[in-house]
Amino acid sequence: MWAIVAAGILLFFQIFSSEDLFKPNKFTFYLIIPAFLYWLYFFVGAMLVHRKAPRSVHSIDKIVKEGVYQRLRHPIYSADIVLVWGIFSHWPSMRALIAVIWLTVILSLWMRLEEKGLADKFGRDYLDYKKQAPMVVPKIRKGV
Repeated sequence: MWAIVAAGILLFFQIFSSEDLFKPNKFTFYLIIPAFLYWLYFFVGAMLVHRKAPRSVHSIDKIVKEGVYQRLRHPIYSADIVLVWGIFSHWPSMRALIAVIWLTVILSLWMRLEEKGLADKFGRDYLDYKKQAPMVVPKIRKGV
């Protein structure tokens, strides 16, 4: 998957302009901070709870529902998507926009493939978990 993402980004950087789509400012610069904090919370949180998460579906031996996995089914992908959009806000070129869209699409497709594999592997248990935790956008709940 990451090879597909990298190949697409390299291609887009050759084709598209590096000219800014809009002028970065203090607001766009400061968007990087919450994006990085979001990434840090979900990426590191996922790695602390479930070290096998970045591996293939076949190497995952249980469904983890604790920690950040209570809030999201795909916290690492969610974190990566938010981080790249935050970075784009500060470097808003056409090539960066296309690269960020490419990454978002590929990760979205990859998540759907993983979900199918996990549902096939864990059956009803995974389908019940899907009802409890959103895919990539955490619910904002009172008291959380």
